[in-house]
Amino acid sequence: MNVRRAFVLGSRHFGLLCKALAVVVTMRLALLVTKQRRIARHIKVMPAPSSPVRSPYTLAWAVRNTARVVPYAHCLTKALSLQYLLGRNGMTSTIRVGVQMGRNGRLESHAWLLHDGIVLLGGSEDELAAFTKMVDLNPS
Repeated sequence: MNVRRAFVLGSRHFGLLCKALAVVVTMRLALLVTKQRRIARHIKVMPAPSSPVRSPYTLAWAVRNTARVVPYAHCLTKALSLQYLLGRNGMTSTIRVGVQMGRNGRLESHAWLLHDGIVLLGGSEDELAAFTKMVDLNPS
């Protein structure tokens, strides 16, 4: 992506990027001091707002791009952040956590977010097929 296009996209979605950055930072700090279950209690699906709702793909884009600048904002941080933003816009989603045996013989875990059965965040369907589903986390 060239600099001009990045500037235009960033300026058009500046408010969304600021909100997404605040949510990602908050989720990252919350995961440092408490468990995911406690954080999940605060994620709720609100009634759809009367103002125009952002596309779930736009929200996923904002989370992916702002998480790049937050240290250690890994898959669970991003998934919780996107689930929170989707819930604030009246949309339901599911965080799926899976495990697989890594190349080095160690168990690896990964979290990704589904919205209407489509993976919005966390990888492609082919990449995620290697993981064995452990749990689905839905907002309260």
